[in-house]
Amino acid sequence: MLGSKSHYFHRSPGELFVIRKNLVEYLSLKGYTLEEARIYIKAFDYFCNSPSKFDGATIVKDLTDLPGLDLDAMLHDYHYLNYQAATNFITKWKSDWIYAKGQERKGKGQYSSFSRFVGLTLVGIGFVPYALIKRGKITRENKDRIQIDYNILIKS
Repeated sequence: MLGSKSHYFHRSPGELFVIRKNLVEYLSLKGYTLEEARIYIKAFDYFCNSPSKFDGATIVKDLTDLPGLDLDAMLHDYHYLNYQAATNFITKWKSDWIYAKGQERKGKGQYSSFSRFVGLTLVGIGFVPYALIKRGKITRENKDRIQIDYNILIKS
């Protein structure tokens, strides 16, 4: 999004396998259940299969969970790209809230997490109509998928 680029997922299958294993272990250490971790794994696998779609953290690149990878930025990109979350104000808000709460849960600071959320919310005023025109209307299935991720990560 917004001009950011990353070649993070342009790695050998062996390297990606080790990173995926580390991702699961990291989330477990942070108190994530297997059901919660599966959401991040799903996003990780998506970018392993579509490495050129991943653009990484757009503004703040130093809040990584694994070397060179911010898991919440990855999940956020996944929601925007695969579920078209940014084409609807409600689903964008849910995706942005998942991002902020994930940052906070991983110990990256409440202030920085919510200042990003506020920024994403303000940018959304113009970005949602742009995304709607560029990508089309979100499907019922994608709305449901975001709701499921939201229920697991936020409401549990």
